[in-house]
Amino acid sequence: MTTYYSTDYQESSAGDLMNYISREGDTPVYDRSGRKMGNQRKQRFIEKSEQHQFERHMIISPENGDQLSNDELARETRRTMENFAKDRPSTTFAYTIHRDTEHPHAHVAMTGEKTDLYMDKQDIDTVRENANERMVENDRYKYRSRENDRDRQHDHEQEQLFDAEQKRRNQETENENEEGLFR
Repeated sequence: MTTYYSTDYQESSAGDLMNYISREGDTPVYDRSGRKMGNQRKQRFIEKSEQHQFERHMIISPENGDQLSNDELARETRRTMENFAKDRPSTTFAYTIHRDTEHPHAHVAMTGEKTDLYMDKQDIDTVRENANERMVENDRYKYRSRENDRDRQHDHEQEQLFDAEQKRRNQETENENEEGLFR
C-alpha cells in the first residue's frame, strides 16, 4: 500500500487524545462536517467519549502527503472517515493535519460504542484502501490529467502552426500563379 495507516483504541475517554492531536490547542481540529472545533465543541466531543468510555485513534499518511494541501488532506480524510462511519450510528470523529514529520499526516479521534468502533483486519484494509484511492490515486489522476491537458494544448498549438504554415504556402502559390498570369 502507498498510504500508511495506523489505528489503536482504548477503553477511556478521548480527552488526552484530543489534547494530543490539537497540540494542546495550537493546531486546529475539525469535526465530521469539516468545521473548525472551538473549545466548547471539543469539550462536548470529550463528554460523549466519557459516556461511551471508548476511543479510537487513527493516523492516515499518504505517500504523496507533501504534494497535498492541508485542505486536500483534510477533505479526503473527512471523506474516508465518513465512509467508515456511515453504518456505525454512534460513531463521531474529529481530525487534524500535522506536518511535523517528513510525511504529512492526519490524526483522527473517534468515539462511539465499542461495537461501532471495532475494526478487524478487513476493516483496517478497507479504510487504508479508501484513503489510498482518495489521496494517492486521485492525485496521480490529477497529475495525469494535467499532463494530458498540456499535451492537448501542445497538439493544438502545433496544429495552429501547421495551419498557419499551410495558409502561408497556399498564399505564396496563389501569388506566384497570379504573377504568372500578368507576365
